[in-house]
Amino acid sequence: MLKKARVSVLALTGTYIGTVVGAGFASGQEVLQFFGMFGPMGIPGVLGAVCGFFLFGFVCIEIGRQTGATSHQPVLRKSAGKTLAPLLDLVTGFFLFGALCAMISGAGSIISQEFGLPWLVGACTMAAATFITVLTGLRGITYAIGSVVPFLLAGVFLISARVILTNGLHIGLPPPESQPPVGHWAVSALNYVSYNILMSAPVLSAIGGMLDTRKQAFSVAALGALGLGVGLMLVYLTIVCSLPGIARLEVPLARLASQVWRFGQPLFVTVFAAEVYTTAVANLYGFSARLIPPGTRGFALAAFATTAVALLAASAGFSRLVRVVYPLCGWAGLVFIAGLGVYLARMLVADR
Repeated sequence: MLKKARVSVLALTGTYIGTVVGAGFASGQEVLQFFGMFGPMGIPGVLGAVCGFFLFGFVCIEIGRQTGATSHQPVLRKSAGKTLAPLLDLVTGFFLFGALCAMISGAGSIISQEFGLPWLVGACTMAAATFITVLTGLRGITYAIGSVVPFLLAGVFLISARVILTNGLHIGLPPPESQPPVGHWAVSALNYVSYNILMSAPVLSAIGGMLDTRKQAFSVAALGALGLGVGLMLVYLTIVCSLPGIARLEVPLARLASQVWRFGQPLFVTVFAAEVYTTAVANLYGFSARLIPPGTRGFALAAFATTAVALLAASAGFSRLVRVVYPLCGWAGLVFIAGLGVYLARMLVADR
């Protein structure tokens, strides 16, 4: 057990994984665009992303440990410097709020699409669950997200295994007219890691603040990257063995799950909702912690106001929010992970 918060490394690892995966991951759309569009070269792309999640996740967690962080501000100052940190702080806040809106909107969309209920039912339910979880504090958030992650990975494994067994394990190619959002598989993998690390920075920083040693930070980053890598590879194989037929689908995993298994649709909806929940909690905590220090009455008010405004903004639509927020976040995050890379190099030199 850890001295600072008495939270296990495995629970914090689950928090890392649960913070990264979200609606884009659960839908299969992220993996299709960033990896599946490259056919066989998506495999080194996935492996490169795993390395990125380990290296940059470790630095972010380690800086948080060194500074006792409860938000991403200390990490930004250490990695981006005094000049760029304020600008990157504003950018991070914008994307955290934008992604929170996308998660709430995604919950409303999946409930409306699959069960025919009003969009507002799913959106309000997700907003309420997210707000209540954030009120439990960082320790409660850690346990809430960490407890959901084993179910998420198991659900992804069951759906992926069923699709692969049905379609056969092979690597199909996307239609010739399909173009990935980023032109090269290596740059695409870097962009994918970039926006995920930037969006996860508040929670990763706070995870570091709960740790006592660098070894613990290393373990959380390594196990987290491994878990993310397993999930990524499973979804990638599921996607590419179903190409080119699913290339134009908005939510490819939903269609595949319902086609190959009668239990696929309810399982997918449950997994999708759970992954949206874990990311929404991380985004709301990160944005609110930037406004008001956690553990105060002001923090609760900030979280409530943020949730209410995000619920209103979520009516813009899930696909539109994802299309606008995610790519911009990826390019902006390159500045952040470049700073993390420089900090890692300095740390390695200092350790010699």
